[in-house]
Amino acid sequence: MMRAYGSLRRAADFQRVYRRGERAGSKHLAVYALASSRGGESRPEVGFSIGKGVGSAVVRNRLRRRCRTILDAAPLGSCLGRRVVIVARAGAGELSFESLRAELGAGLHRLGLA
Repeated sequence: MMRAYGSLRRAADFQRVYRRGERAGSKHLAVYALASSRGGESRPEVGFSIGKGVGSAVVRNRLRRRCRTILDAAPLGSCLGRRVVIVARAGAGELSFESLRAELGAGLHRLGLA
């Protein structure tokens, strides 16, 4: 099954979103969003920044998979033409799935993406 969003991979794209994008943060997550230069009808692109301070590779990959699962279930219609970066902070790896969904949903909602 194809995801409703693409992957943000290049370091320059991440930096552009950090510098020029809007930010919504919580204790464990920060969500950045920027309108894409490709136009308003293109698929959203999502990138994850999960550093070693969050935990071991197992914890970081589990957190990334959980975030993708949450995004797969979320209506991303208002994200069209946007680049989104989700940054995990220390302690995010210990969140339950429901807490993670609440924090990520709140960040997306504050930016008008969900």
